[in-house]
Amino acid sequence: MQPAFIDLQVNGHGGIDLLTAQSVDEVRKVSKSLYANGVVGYLPTIITSALSDAVRAIKLIEEVRINPLPFEAKILGIHLEGPFISPEKRGVHPIEHIAKPDLNHLKALLNAGLIKIVTIAPELPGAIELIQYLVANNIVVSLGHTNATREEAIAGFNAGAKTVTHLFNAMPKPPLDGTAQVAIERDGVVIQIIIDEVHVPNDLVKETLAKVSNRFVVTNDPIAAAGLGTGTYPFGNMEITVKDGQARRSDGTLAGGIGTLGQALEIMAAIGIDKGDALASVTTRPCELIGVDYKNLVN
Repeated sequence: MQPAFIDLQVNGHGGIDLLTAQSVDEVRKVSKSLYANGVVGYLPTIITSALSDAVRAIKLIEEVRINPLPFEAKILGIHLEGPFISPEKRGVHPIEHIAKPDLNHLKALLNAGLIKIVTIAPELPGAIELIQYLVANNIVVSLGHTNATREEAIAGFNAGAKTVTHLFNAMPKPPLDGTAQVAIERDGVVIQIIIDEVHVPNDLVKETLAKVSNRFVVTNDPIAAAGLGTGTYPFGNMEITVKDGQARRSDGTLAGGIGTLGQALEIMAAIGIDKGDALASVTTRPCELIGVDYKNLVN
């Protein structure tokens, strides 16, 4: 029997982008496509966007979350990936919608639906106060899309952030001393990482997982193109082209994943990662991070 996977970062799947989905049926199409790929629970992920667009998308997703149907991956809440991120490390996030940390802006997002994770860059003015507010409200803070120095990353973790969004992607890579290095060194931090032979080279994955055993979570970071193959697909208000197993914007910027968690398990097996540790990273461990009972999803 194939494991029942959990993915904490899903931008879209099966041809539908969750930020621009127009109906409940389109959101359900994502849930059905994920379920067909072995996923039983996930966090729809809203990237940096205009506040009105984000609120509309969250409210639409909420309609599906509170009324799950058979043969759909269950929506466990929302992952806000932005808008309080570093312009220098934005990836494909639209720069015009990147915002300075602002409590009223954040509250408008939180009031729209069940938010489980917020990705934020700790070096931004006012970010530490937002991290503290989120932690006080039992929302997981993840450091990501960040250009933070060691000191700024430590401040973010000290304020209560307990995970990182797609380690090594959209942050300075070691030997540069920033968020990635601090997260690897810091025992209590959960490492979220994309394992697909595209975002992070296998040798770096192997070297890193040896240092963070029993505290890493694997995500696909899938986009609308996931599950469909070669072609051009929506991602927010952009178009992404899938070719040669990679999804990229027209300027060549890497734009999320198109792999499966089953493939991630195969890669981990091939590079010698402990089977139990690898399996937990795509099943029980992500649930533990966001306070969800895995058994309730698979029974």
